[in-house]
Amino acid sequence: MVVAYKDEIEYFKDQMKDLTHAYGVGTIVVDKHVAENDVLIIGGISFRVIHTPGHTKGSCCFVCEDEKVMFTGDTLFKGSIGRYDFPGGDHDTILLSLQKLKTRTQNYKIYPGHGDFTTLNDEKAHNPYMK
Repeated sequence: MVVAYKDEIEYFKDQMKDLTHAYGVGTIVVDKHVAENDVLIIGGISFRVIHTPGHTKGSCCFVCEDEKVMFTGDTLFKGSIGRYDFPGGDHDTILLSLQKLKTRTQNYKIYPGHGDFTTLNDEKAHNPYMK
């Protein structure tokens, strides 16, 4: 199942903005569009959508409260952040999204879109973009 934030719709309709073509992926069909605080149930596990724009307009994270995990995509990496030079990306906006994640009190295990896993507390303490 391909899930995309509602603000990503324009990217899938315009090949100049849809960078999947540039990486040889081809056309992606989105099965479900989501918005802030929507809940997805996948395999009996609930994930809440957190809109975290900056990498793109529709970047988002998926949080499973029961398991204390967060899938951060290209918003937050171990010690770094995702690129913001893609269509719809913005440096100041991604920093605001990181502040939004920083306000969360649980120490989630973080699974980014690339690289090693980490924890939210480690990123709050050591990631220079979350200072």
